[in-house]
Amino acid sequence: MIVLLYALATIGSGALAVRAPLADREDPVRRRYAVLGITMAMVWLGWTIHLLWPALRVGKLVNGAAATFLPYALLAFVAQWSVGRDEPARDPRLGPLAGLAPFVAVAYVGAELFAPWRLGQAGVGDVILGGWVFGGVLVSLRRLWQRHQQSRERVERARIRYLLALAGAAVGFTLIEAVARAWSPVDDPSANFFAREGLVQGAIPPLGALLTTVLLYFLYQVISLYRLLDLAEIFSRLAAVSIAALVLVLLDSLSAVSLLGPYPTHGFFQAFVGSLLFLLAWDPLRTQLERWVSGALNPRGLVFADAARDVEVALPRAISIPALVSAVLDRFAASGRVLYTGLYLWDEERRLYRLVAERGAAPRPSLIHVSRQPFVEGFALGAPAYIRVELERRSRKEGQATEALARLMAGMNADVVVPLRSGDLVLGWLAMADEPDSDGFSEEEITRLSRLGVQAGGTLENIHGFDELKEEHRLSALGTMAAGLAHEIRNPLAGIRGAAQFLQGTREGADAEMVRVIVDETDRLNRIVSQFLDYARQLRIHRARVAPSLLVAATVRALAASAPPGVQVVEEVEPDLPELDVDVDKLRQVLLNLGQNGLHAMPDGGVLRLVARRGVLKDPRARGAPAVELVVEDSGVGISPEDLDKLFVPFFTTRHDGTGLGLPISQRIVQAHHGELDVRTEVGKGSRFCVRLPLNVGG
Repeated sequence: MIVLLYALATIGSGALAVRAPLADREDPVRRRYAVLGITMAMVWLGWTIHLLWPALRVGKLVNGAAATFLPYALLAFVAQWSVGRDEPARDPRLGPLAGLAPFVAVAYVGAELFAPWRLGQAGVGDVILGGWVFGGVLVSLRRLWQRHQQSRERVERARIRYLLALAGAAVGFTLIEAVARAWSPVDDPSANFFAREGLVQGAIPPLGALLTTVLLYFLYQVISLYRLLDLAEIFSRLAAVSIAALVLVLLDSLSAVSLLGPYPTHGFFQAFVGSLLFLLAWDPLRTQLERWVSGALNPRGLVFADAARDVEVALPRAISIPALVSAVLDRFAASGRVLYTGLYLWDEERRLYRLVAERGAAPRPSLIHVSRQPFVEGFALGAPAYIRVELERRSRKEGQATEALARLMAGMNADVVVPLRSGDLVLGWLAMADEPDSDGFSEEEITRLSRLGVQAGGTLENIHGFDELKEEHRLSALGTMAAGLAHEIRNPLAGIRGAAQFLQGTREGADAEMVRVIVDETDRLNRIVSQFLDYARQLRIHRARVAPSLLVAATVRALAASAPPGVQVVEEVEPDLPELDVDVDKLRQVLLNLGQNGLHAMPDGGVLRLVARRGVLKDPRARGAPAVELVVEDSGVGISPEDLDKLFVPFFTTRHDGTGLGLPISQRIVQAHHGELDVRTEVGKGSRFCVRLPLNVGG
């Protein structure tokens, strides 16, 4: 039904007009768009009424009167869109169009009611209206073309060309409809409803209404800061679907010829079979058709889709971080569609997100580290991606928090950031930048990137699982080797030490000193072997309930007894802390090791502080679980940045008498309790080691 198409155009235009200003009531571009949409809706509403009740002529009068205001509404929108939201629209033609529109509307209504001359369905009023509307619309299109000529941005010029092409098609088909209608027969009251609406519409179907509504939708996309690629994708889909519809119409039309024969059933059967075959072939046909059309209208989008498809295929085969980088970054970089890509992953030791790999030509060095908060807060609330231009636009209303996110994205050289998710857990993100003269990533591309982020998050979970399994096998093999090695080393060590102790009673002076060195070094080597065994063998945890205050108190007493002169050991325990279900001896070993390191860091005296307090786990995978923090803080020399990176590496030590295994063993003990151990340090001011133990550690 023709009337249904016009009713849908009325509803669509009105809905867009109402929706546009709701997003930003202060935006003058959106307000002008709302006026244009309401005017267009009134035009189609009038024509819908005219199709339903042509004899009343009320619908046609509403249609024509509303159409007289179209030139002003369209030019006002184009002028305001050309200067943006921060300047008032200035065009010398706006005043005359606004002032003359009411008089033209009155002239049209008067001519329709009282002028007797008519040509087919067209009267004097239609001639007046047609000249005014089409002339005024051409003024707006000329203004749009002038904006195209003045612009030096490739993206904006392409966007305007899209709009001009669609607007020209809408105006052209509407004009053709009007001319064809003028030469069509007048309404026949004796005809049925379907025949009468066909006579009122004329020989040409309502292509003008369809294209005008599509134009309004495109304009809505433009003012909503949707990308040019969105328009190109919509054009590609419309073209592909239109071609498919034409093929289906051709098949049905050929089948309809058989309906004129002596057996119409043959025609129905042929139409059924033709439609069935078309539907069966539609899926592969649509894919290839969309590729052909997209290659012509949106080649950059086609390249991106191919790269994303390659990434989807490669991700399940990635079993390491380098393989993940190759699956994602290398493929996008090789496509030529993306200027720059960077991969940020959670760094457990530093408690922040770290840039682990990047590809492409960034305009400036990217941020190496990004804190968890506030950057991932939006992702935790469900945001599928951050788009920098949208954050910059929103920051005018939402303030400093949104502006800070936009600045961080600029520091990462990112136009879009997509989280790598595992459920609601953010394991990292992919930062991507498009070419400087590009219109960015389309809505569909960002949706596809979000799906890739979820897939990459699952791949990361698998990689961590593989890493833990490999570490378990490594430690198992290391433990077997260490047990045999310790036996082979300890036997000769015992003999060397026994012989040296025997000689101690028979030597004096320098010889006695050398014998003492032999005894001390064999003792030190024995300690290294013992700690190596502790590190290599499988860790067994024997849990018991203990109050954090008792752990801290016992550690403080032991450290105070061995503290050098000038060092004060201080205890600070938050009241009413819940008990922990832990291996008490091993946790005391951790605190003692951290405390002894702190004592060694204060050769000239200072304060060693042991603190127990409430806290939360910082690892994103822990999702902020409640915890008890056991903090060991000294006011010593601090740790240099180059040593900080190797702090938990086995056998790395800065002390002449150290083994380099104390901190790695402590870290293993804390991790076995599903806890966290991190360090904060400043050279010359001291270090702070924090052990976080979840309250449900025994559960």
